[in-house]
Parts: sequence; structure tokens; C-alpha cells
Amino acid sequence: MALVVNSFPLLLFVVAGFCTQLYRGHDFPGRCSCHNTIKFIKGNMSDFQVLEKRPGCDKIELIVTMNRPDNATEKICMNTEGRMARAFFRCWERINKDENRKMECIERKRKAE
Repeated sequence: MALVVNSFPLLLFVVAGFCTQLYRGHDFPGRCSCHNTIKFIKGNMSDFQVLEKRPGCDKIELIVTMNRPDNATEKICMNTEGRMARAFFRCWERINKDENRKMECIERKRKAE
């Protein structure tokens, strides 16, 4: 019984470490997703996601999905203060936040390049 009681904190530590590693990079409820941002992107964009303010994150976030040359995708957080992000937000508002019309905003970005 003493071995079980003494081993419990170690087991808890290992499980917590595993869960942290498993969910690293995913959106935690109540936390901001974007910690590092960039102002400008160039390349083949396939999707974007606007995360509105929510409990635990008092800012709007813009996550852009880019297609890399090796056919992999990469999610990039954009600085919402930049001109490109503001253009996405204007387009997002113009299409009334309709997920089915997001390609209109992506096409508009491609024409601007």
C-alpha cells in the first residue's frame, strides 16, 4: 500500500506530461491559440479561421492554412494589427462570417499579390 501511495505523484506527473505533449499546438478552451504572429504571408493559402474573443482570450485571432511545396499544410497565426489581417477581417464581415464563402476572401488575397 505504501508503494502505491508513494508512486501516485510520479504517475500523476507522467500522465500530465503525456497529456500536455498530446495536446500541444491544439486550441485549449479558455486560452488564446496564437502566441507568435506574423504580419504578412505570401504563398498558396487554402483556408483561414477567425477565432472571436472568448473567455480566457480577449483578442480576435486569425489562423491561416498554407499549402507548402511538399503538399503538407502549415497553420500560421497572423498579427491582427497588420494590413493583410485587417483586409481578411473586412472580407469576413462582408460575407457575414459565412464559412461556405471563405474562398471569396482567399481569392481576393490572391489577386492582390
